[in-house]
Amino acid sequence: MRELELPVAVEVWVPCHITCFFEVREHENPIETGSRGAGLNLDLGVKTKVRVEESSKLEVVGGIEVSRDAVKRILEGLGLAVKVEVHHDTSLPLGVGFGVSGAMSLGASLALSVALNSMTIHQAGAVAHITEVEHMTGLGDVIAQVHGGVEVRVREGAPGVGVVDWIPHPDDLEVVAVALRSMTTKEMIEDRREVIDREGRRALINVLSRPTLEVLMSSAREFAEAVGFIDLELKRVVNRCVELGALGASVKKGVLYAVGRGKAVGDVYNYLKEQFKDKQVVKCGVSRGGPRVSPASSLEGS
Repeated sequence: MRELELPVAVEVWVPCHITCFFEVREHENPIETGSRGAGLNLDLGVKTKVRVEESSKLEVVGGIEVSRDAVKRILEGLGLAVKVEVHHDTSLPLGVGFGVSGAMSLGASLALSVALNSMTIHQAGAVAHITEVEHMTGLGDVIAQVHGGVEVRVREGAPGVGVVDWIPHPDDLEVVAVALRSMTTKEMIEDRREVIDREGRRALINVLSRPTLEVLMSSAREFAEAVGFIDLELKRVVNRCVELGALGASVKKGVLYAVGRGKAVGDVYNYLKEQFKDKQVVKCGVSRGGPRVSPASSLEGS
C-alpha cells in the first residue's frame, strides 16, 4: 500500500437493485453464502463519500451500521488507525427492496479501498458482501451491483466467488417502482424460506432455459405470487400495469415494480402515481454497468 497523504476523499456511485426472485444458499463461510436468482440494476443509486483523516485511533463515523462495519473490517485488516467519515446520498428508502444497504456497504468499502489504494473491486465487494450476510441485510445485492445490468446470479457468493450472467436488454428499457412498505431481509426469509427456495430454484431454471425479459418478468410474478408478496389488491394493480403495456410487473419484499419501453412506461408511471398517492413512485432506466468511482484527491476541507 502506498504511503498515505491525508486527508483524502473519494466518492463512489453504486446502482440500486431490485431482486426479481432468489434462492437462499448458505455455507459455513459467509464469503460463499448468498443467493441465486435474478434482478434489475437501476440507474438510480447511492452516492457514498468517504473521507480519511489522521487520527491516533481507529474511528468510523456517519453512514449506517453495515457500511461502518465494512469500513472497520478493512481498516482492522490493514492495521490502520485513522478517522473515516462516511456519507451516503440517495433518493430511495432503506429496508424496502431497492438494495440500498448493499449499495451503501459496497460504496463505502470501494471508496475506502480507492482512498487507500488497497483492494480490487472484487476484494472490496467481498468485504461488503460478508458484512451484509452477517447483518442479514442482503444476500445477493452486492455481487449484482458490482456487475450491473439485468443480471442472473447462477452461483451464490461474494464478488470473485459467485458467478453472474446477464440477460440482453434494449437501451431504452425503463423501470417504474413503488415503495409500498418496509420489510427486513430477515423478516422476508423467516417465514417463507421453504417456498422461497423452491420457487426461486424453479424461476432460475425457467430464465436460464429462455433468457428473455418476458420470461424473467413472468417468472418473477410467479415467484411473488407463490411466496405471498402479491395479495388480491396488488394482483389487480400488477394486471393493470401489463394491460397498459408493461413487459411485466411484480412485487419483491416492499417494492412493486414494472418494466417497459416507450409510451407504456409513462402510462404505468401515471397510473401508479394515481393509485399510490401517499407512496414514493420512481421511474428510471437500467444501469448497464456497476460502480463508478471519482478518483481520490488530497483535500483540506472536503
